[in-house]
Amino acid sequence: MITGKQLREAFLGPGMKFYFDRKLALLANEEITARIEELLKYLNIAVHCNGDIPVSREIYDVWHYWILETAEYERLCRKMYSGGFLHHSSRDYAAYADPDAKNRRVDLTFGVSILSSYVLNYGPFVPDRVKYWPLAVQLMEHLSWNLDQLNDWLSSVLPSAERELQVAPVPITAPAPKLDFATFRG
Repeated sequence: MITGKQLREAFLGPGMKFYFDRKLALLANEEITARIEELLKYLNIAVHCNGDIPVSREIYDVWHYWILETAEYERLCRKMYSGGFLHHSSRDYAAYADPDAKNRRVDLTFGVSILSSYVLNYGPFVPDRVKYWPLAVQLMEHLSWNLDQLNDWLSSVLPSAERELQVAPVPITAPAPKLDFATFRG
């Protein structure tokens, strides 16, 4: 399992930590650290897939701050596991070519694969971090599950061959509970 500390040590230099402390000065240090770690988890998963992985506005804001420091963002992308540059494009911009882009819903199977990959690589969701992953929160609300039930289910949908440490999203083989795909938003 990859810890938040390992992520920070691998990807967050002291200059960027100083920068985030300045940009997010109204937040407690623990909250700044949590947001940075969740962003790094997100980016580590996102760099391996083509798809919209919904995270909260707080995480997108940290990502946008990092992107503003272009040299540091390029350096971060080179250090990520794929070594590639992770581009960012807003749904508002995408709407120019595709007017429905802003209303596109998350593919539920893909989203569950991402959440399962999170649990596989970073351990179970914890109460103060799950809020940054809207699909996880929506699943709990829609299914009337608590956090333990969500984590147990996300662990169970991983095929046994995929239980080795990896960052890329894993295919889902276990049946999902009955879900209305139309209820999940990006």
